[in-house]
Amino acid sequence: CRRLARRRRRRVVITGGCGNLGVKLCTHLLATGEVDVTLIEHPQFYRADRVPAGASVVLGDLADATDAWRAAVPGADAVVHFSAVNPYPNASWAESAASMSHAFNLFVAASEAGVRRVIFASSNHVMGGYKDLPDFGPITPVTPPRCGTMLRDAADLAKSGDAVAYAAAKLAGEQLCRTLACRAARRTSFVLLRIGWCQPGDNHPSTLSSAGVPPQFQTVGGGPGAAAAAKEEDADEAWFRNMWLSNGDFLRYLDAAIRLPLAAGELRLVNAMSRNTGMRWSLDETRRVLGVEAQDDASRPPP
Repeated sequence: CRRLARRRRRRVVITGGCGNLGVKLCTHLLATGEVDVTLIEHPQFYRADRVPAGASVVLGDLADATDAWRAAVPGADAVVHFSAVNPYPNASWAESAASMSHAFNLFVAASEAGVRRVIFASSNHVMGGYKDLPDFGPITPVTPPRCGTMLRDAADLAKSGDAVAYAAAKLAGEQLCRTLACRAARRTSFVLLRIGWCQPGDNHPSTLSSAGVPPQFQTVGGGPGAAAAAKEEDADEAWFRNMWLSNGDFLRYLDAAIRLPLAAGELRLVNAMSRNTGMRWSLDETRRVLGVEAQDDASRPPP
């Protein structure tokens, strides 16, 4: 008799499940009909109206290594980590330390549970110091880190922060992944994506700005007399436009990161921006590792 082979449904766990990137990825994965998705979200940030139909939700605080979220990890094919206490460059050091706890607790739990793949949404801000070294490039995954993105306009800096504390948490997460990948009993592989600027919602390049942060997440006020020369704002805006990551390219990268054939203990680190004209970010490694070509450009946005 003929037996019909059925493809096993994969299960993907997404932290920060009600946030910008979590909702986009969850919606996309569920639409394939091939993936079951479990969202992990802090009770304070849980919003039922943002949970895509078909997703399951586990409420818990990733800062607590013993909390209920741990039950969602065993048996997962992939864990995608987006969660941060403050996912924007104006994060304080206290928020950065808490975000480190999120990453550390989750990565250790996933490694101990033998999850096949951990995907970490790191950040371009790990390399933000190269903004003010205009002759340096290309910026590759092996370029030494320069954490933080110092804005030239004082008003924008006051509202948006310098991203040093935020980037430090991302870099610390990257380094822990390297350590876990080298453990003797390793069963987990790691893909680290230095995510560009993927704005909430439609994410059109026309809404990018020199502040580097959506208006609703800026610190209130910017200090009197903090206006900068237009050329300073232009330099910052050009940097942020060139790190734009379209919704389409974001999903292409994440799809590839989940499916990528890697042996246990292997780790890959790549830049994750769209193919923006004039940028200094190298996508050569991204193309080679993930097998994906970015298709969008902030200079020629889709209609």
